[in-house]
Amino acid sequence: MRNFIKFTAFLLSVLFAIIFIFIESFEAQINKKADFKLKTNTKYLVLGHSHPECAFNDSFITHLKNISESAESYYYTYFKAKKVIEQNPSIETVFIEFTNNQINESMNDWIWEEAYIDYGYPKYAPFMNSTDKKVLIKNNLSGFLNSSSLSFKNNFSQILNQNYSYSNSIGGYLSLKTNKTDSLLGSVKSNAFKEKAIPISEINLNYLSKLLRFCQEQGKNAILIRSPQHKKHSGYSNESIYQQIRNSRYSSIEYLDFSKFPLKNSEFGDLEHLNFKGAKIFSIWFDHLLNNGLLKQKDKPVYINKEIKARMRNNI
Repeated sequence: MRNFIKFTAFLLSVLFAIIFIFIESFEAQINKKADFKLKTNTKYLVLGHSHPECAFNDSFITHLKNISESAESYYYTYFKAKKVIEQNPSIETVFIEFTNNQINESMNDWIWEEAYIDYGYPKYAPFMNSTDKKVLIKNNLSGFLNSSSLSFKNNFSQILNQNYSYSNSIGGYLSLKTNKTDSLLGSVKSNAFKEKAIPISEINLNYLSKLLRFCQEQGKNAILIRSPQHKKHSGYSNESIYQQIRNSRYSSIEYLDFSKFPLKNSEFGDLEHLNFKGAKIFSIWFDHLLNNGLLKQKDKPVYINKEIKARMRNNI
């Protein structure tokens, strides 16, 4: 019986070793051949979750590509951004969304909770190292094993079909047709914006820091941005700690705050996202700023606030 157990354990170890070798070889091949190339005239890149995804309509912004994606944490953004930046030397400036909810501990779920790991890991596993994978293993082993199975199937299919193109599956502008703002405002409580002591996600912020360092190493101009949000959005409830983190950890990184960009209720999809009307207005305005030398301004926040005030006087 003891010999049988030893033999079974040996067979299992051999099986796992073979599977591991296949996984590693598949991922190495995909990493080598993966195609993240964008249009050759892309100078500006926008990264983040649903806020910039719905705000930056890149069809109205010259030389800009928006590859933001809903519910994407910095953990997955990091791997995507590395490949895009490496394969598109024309990129000069990388705009990275940094808004209130991205510091919250709830971002951890966006990294290793079942639905997120099942979506993100199979897509970006070939570009992760062992340290990155340990983040998932440590925090959700069963989820990691399940997503590893999905990743293996996905990798095998890619290699079998010789499909290494990622350019059309890494996010992009999302046109919202909805307008729930007025109905949502009716349910907003008077105490919705009181400051709250919310735990932060150190892992999410760690991958933001890694992304910023990578941009600097590649000679890219990395700028943190905050997309427009409705003034009644409850996400502002952690504003004090948000600003504290920004000033203490990212004080050396330029920061452009568009959160107060003036829009009508009808131009929001809800209290934190622009609909297609608001995105068009904001994107045309942002294109105007870029074409008029925004990135050459010595004090960009002052310049932006001046332009916002001018818009409020002329249009709102």
